Formats: sequence, structure tokens, C-alpha cells
Amino acid sequence: MNWILLSLGSGVFNAFWTSGIKKKVQVEGAVVFTASLRWGVAFLLVPFTWSQWHAFSWKWWAAGTFSGMLESLSVWTLARGARRDYYSTYALSNTTPFFTVLAAAWLLGETLTLPLALGSLFVVAGALWLFWRGHWSWWGFWTAVIGTGSGLASKWVIAESGWAPHACFAFFVGATASTVSGFWTGQIQASGLARNVHRNALLILLSGVATVCYYSALNLAPVGRVSALVRINMVVGFLLSIYLLGERDRIASRAVGALLILAGLVLVARMS
Repeated sequence: MNWILLSLGSGVFNAFWTSGIKKKVQVEGAVVFTASLRWGVAFLLVPFTWSQWHAFSWKWWAAGTFSGMLESLSVWTLARGARRDYYSTYALSNTTPFFTVLAAAWLLGETLTLPLALGSLFVVAGALWLFWRGHWSWWGFWTAVIGTGSGLASKWVIAESGWAPHACFAFFVGATASTVSGFWTGQIQASGLARNVHRNALLILLSGVATVCYYSALNLAPVGRVSALVRINMVVGFLLSIYLLGERDRIASRAVGALLILAGLVLVARMS
């Protein structure tokens, strides 16, 4: 399947599961929410991994662990920020393409073309225009930076194993780290964690589909381009906020942000 469709699919399904973050974390807390989501997705990925697993180098294990820790940490920072200032956190967390295209060119040798640079800037500008409410969110900013690191490490690791073994291992690492942290701080109990996995079943399924699409696309294309295209999630989130949540304030102004994002996506996609 075309990596562009996979990237866009990842963004669409991401929009559906991240729309549930705000309500969930108010009740469960960021650590419990992160742990339950990571465990659920990790087990969903096992069937994809079974036939592809083989012996990997120590560098694969090290980089995969690093990627998994960062991926889980980015979900935690997003969840923490969502409890305080959902919109500003969400906007700044989606500035990831700006950091990714620069870091990928520097560290992975990916080509930074003018359409990619402009497309990424349009996407970031659209994210800020669409969702930022004038309040700076360090949680959102660090989500973007941490997510960049996770994406770069994943792209490097996938070259050795393919997408499924890495995604599954990384999510198990993140789930374990989140759970240990929760037990250590007293925020997680075994019975409560299992209950939350069950309660979040729909979000886990949506996140699982988004994960399969994302890592499959990452296996086929440069991380800078994939990172930009998955930001279709913000346009979908904008439409969901109107039709499902009834948030109709500033529709015309916010639509400008959505159009900027779409223009950026077209620029990046047309590089193919």
C-alpha cells in the first residue's frame, strides 16, 4: 500500500483516539492512562510480529528501547498537558514536523527539499492557528521534541527489523516503563490498570490501527515526510470538534488553519 495513504490513515485514526484524551486523563491520571494504552496496543501488535521475529543486533535492542521510552514519554507529556490546557498542548505537540525534517536531514541524511520545508512550515503554522489559544504549553512543546527523537530512532531501527518487531517491542518497553513509574509513585495498582485497559478498549483499538499505519509508512518513506502527513489528524480533529462536540466558535478563523495544514500536506505528498 502507498506510504502516503498509510501516513494519512495513521493521522485519521490518531485524531479519533486523541480526541478522548482530555476526558480520560481527568479521571484516570496521565500515568495510568499512558500505561493502559501502551499495554493494550503492545498486545494488539503481537500477531503482526510473530512471523517476522528473528535475532537482532545489540544496537537494535538499544535503539528500540530508547525509542520505546521516548514514545511512551511523549504520550505521558501530552496527557499531562491535556489536563491543564488541552488546546495549546495539542497545538504545540503537533509542531513535530518542524523539528523532524531538520533533525532527519542532520542525523539521518534525509533530503531537505524546498517543498518539504515549506510544507512542514505550513503544517506547523496551521496547527498553531487552528488550536493554540495563546497560552504557552511546555508539555506540548516537549511532546513535539520527544516525539521527534522517538521517530528518528524508530526510522533507524526499522531498517534492520521491519516495522512490526520494532513497534511491538517499543510499545512493550513503554508500557513497562510507565507501569514501573506508576507503581513507584503509587499512582497505579494492578487491578486498576487491568480495569483501565478494559475501559479504554476502543481508544486502544484506534491507537493500534494508527500505530500499524504509522510504522508501516515509516518503513517505506523518510521520517520527515511521514511526520508531516500524519498531521491530517488536526484537520480531522477540527471537523470532529464541530460536528461531535458542537464547538462552533471562530469556525471561519480556525478553518484558515485547516487550509494551511492541507496546503502543507499537498506540498509534501506531491514530492513523490
